[in-house]
Amino acid sequence: MLEMPIIQVDCWEGFTEDQKKAWAQELTAVTVNRFSIPADKVLVILRESPLANWTQGGVVANDPDFLDKSRSATLQSAT
Repeated sequence: MLEMPIIQVDCWEGFTEDQKKAWAQELTAVTVNRFSIPADKVLVILRESPLANWTQGGVVANDPDFLDKSRSATLQSAT
């Protein structure tokens, strides 16, 4: 019996339809090549969320200084 891998990707919204299509095709191709299974057995789910629904280090991703603040908060919690 063939397994049916399900690849779930959580990402920020904003990718174009072409980017999402290419991403799903590449994930499928890698999975097919790695596990020698037919492409129709690979399910890819791209789940987009608004930036306001993502946080890292307590910093909401739609904050203009998100990268600096979230990295700073992550580094501080590691010490």
